[in-house]
Amino acid sequence: MRIEITTKSLDLTQTIRDHVETRLNKITKYFDGVIDFHVILRAERFIHRIEITVHGQGFDFFSEGHAVDLYAAFDMAAEKIERQVRKLKEKIRQKRGRKGTLVERPAPAADDLIEEA
Repeated sequence: MRIEITTKSLDLTQTIRDHVETRLNKITKYFDGVIDFHVILRAERFIHRIEITVHGQGFDFFSEGHAVDLYAAFDMAAEKIERQVRKLKEKIRQKRGRKGTLVERPAPAADDLIEEA
């Protein structure tokens, strides 16, 4: 897994980098197929805009968050990505479950059987 962080008109400190990395590492527990993350941090006047792109095996996700606080904006975007990854995982789990399920039917009762003489 690779995390690429790009900043525009903002200084990247170690605390911001640590926050981004720990939050994105939590997303990998939902899905193992995540290959890399690309995070763009922007400061525009009084608003911080965060873009997160996730590339994986057979999927790409994108989310955006903006708020006055940098950490709140990042958490907003990370929650959106987390929801998208969980939704994909649930879809895959449901598809796998449908293929292998067997429906057991109850055996007919003795009264229901009609014997021919």
